[in-house]
Amino acid sequence: MVNNLSHYSRNRRRALLRLLLVTAMLILLNYACSQLFYRIDLTEEKRFSLSEPTKELLRNQDDIIYVKIYLSGDLTPNLKQLQQSTVEMLKQFQAYGNENIQYEISNPFDIPDENNLAAYLKELEAQQVFSIPFGISEKEQSSRSFLFPYAVVNYHGKDKTVMLIDQIQPLSPVYDPTVAISLLEYKFSKAIRLLSDDKKPSIAFIAGHDELDTLYVQDIAISLNELYDVYRLDLPNSEYIDTTYNVIVIAKPRSAFSDADKYKIDQYLMYGGNILWLIDPVIADFDSLKRSGEFTSVDYDLRIMDQLIQYGARVNNTIIQDKQCTNIMVPFGNTFQPRPWLYNPIITGFNKQSPIVKNIDAIEGKFMSTVDTLAVPGIKKTILLTTSPASRFLISPTRITYNIVQSQYMPKDEQFNKPNLPVAVLLEGNFTSAFISRKPTAKLLEQQRIGNGVFKEKGETAKMIVIGDGDMIKNYVDQEGKIYPLGANNIEKYIFGNKDFLLNCIEYLSDLSGLMETRAKEVKLRPLNQERVKADRTQWQIINIAVPIFLLYLFSGIYNYIRNRKYNH
Repeated sequence: MVNNLSHYSRNRRRALLRLLLVTAMLILLNYACSQLFYRIDLTEEKRFSLSEPTKELLRNQDDIIYVKIYLSGDLTPNLKQLQQSTVEMLKQFQAYGNENIQYEISNPFDIPDENNLAAYLKELEAQQVFSIPFGISEKEQSSRSFLFPYAVVNYHGKDKTVMLIDQIQPLSPVYDPTVAISLLEYKFSKAIRLLSDDKKPSIAFIAGHDELDTLYVQDIAISLNELYDVYRLDLPNSEYIDTTYNVIVIAKPRSAFSDADKYKIDQYLMYGGNILWLIDPVIADFDSLKRSGEFTSVDYDLRIMDQLIQYGARVNNTIIQDKQCTNIMVPFGNTFQPRPWLYNPIITGFNKQSPIVKNIDAIEGKFMSTVDTLAVPGIKKTILLTTSPASRFLISPTRITYNIVQSQYMPKDEQFNKPNLPVAVLLEGNFTSAFISRKPTAKLLEQQRIGNGVFKEKGETAKMIVIGDGDMIKNYVDQEGKIYPLGANNIEKYIFGNKDFLLNCIEYLSDLSGLMETRAKEVKLRPLNQERVKADRTQWQIINIAVPIFLLYLFSGIYNYIRNRKYNH
């Protein structure tokens, strides 16, 4: 009896000791985990991982960033997913921005009083938050409602509106939010950066070589003004290009560059400046056909190609024809009919690895030229845009005729044998001066106080984008002076993605913080295959009911078997 009591007491002490030990280990483990912060993202596309520039941006904020999400109400599953993804993204922001990131979901239609609601909607419109028409269901296509797919970010008393969807109205019930979800990190990071940076980056449009007039670049200049301070720099009357300009834009020059102007561009690049080139090497304009219905192309004497070749790119004296093209209106009896105009290619060949062309709509070109890349040590080259598989090029001088719209003059399919021609390239790295073989000229210009200072042979890290189409940045202006949106095609009744592409180019070139890389993020939505769901419904119902019961009986049997063996002995 005494032995049994002693054995019982000893077991009890051991059990208490184990309990205390386990409790202490749990407390220590919990404390250690609270001191360490680590997230593991097991999704293939790293959906729940923020980029390093975004994390750094969030850590550096010193005040509350308040986000109000207006996408609310009776949403379709797809839009509900967009709302949930927005909330998940902000929760990720909280993980790195700590308590500085706060958010709420607000439905403007929750205001019951009509007068108050109308006043509130006007306030939202002043913040660039607009109601978007929205179909309720597939069966009720004519029945429409409105929603607000926006969020407003507030920081230091300033607001920035973020459009959550990726397309302009109206929205359909089957709207696919994949692209919109992919861009959430980029849009919110960009908004926070704009609100936290008091100084805008500077952009300069170069003038002095018959570049596009301000009227023809006004649409993109207006869009750029939101994010940048935009200037126009008369290069021949300037001694140098200040590197406070984050990017210079050379938009369709049509007269020759002097040695001094080439040197100013060269040294701006050597001192870390970035350049967007939009070059037409060949004189070819649709208006030239109005006189006789044809013309022969002539090369521009720009005297800039040798410089571009030194940097690693060459815009060839060619004109591209592409079967994937926009239409022009052609007289047919008493009416006009659309006919394909091979010289206006629709560019859809995007480099999917580059954030510059990620989620960009098709781009319309006009008398485009091919762009080659050349081997230059230390320069990374990335082809951004290519033509369709059914394209070819003509070498200038060549005859351009209006009759090509007629089927008998149209080139045969087998003649479109130059697929995927590059028309825009990105160059990055430490460029070598184009004047390295012309040092006496460079020294003479330096003595005349031309350029940014001491002649640099090897440049600091810089970027440039070379596009073989000067008209890509040109907005249409009618005879009454009305300016149309960049990329608008009145015949196709469509606005192509020219402006988005060029804005991305400038943002990439001026992006010192690296946030642009968040545009490359790709989120894959994996909806259920409804046909397989219907076909396998019974099978999965049986599995879901039978397997848990089977496992319950299995473990119960094993437990009883072990117990019987233990106590039978």
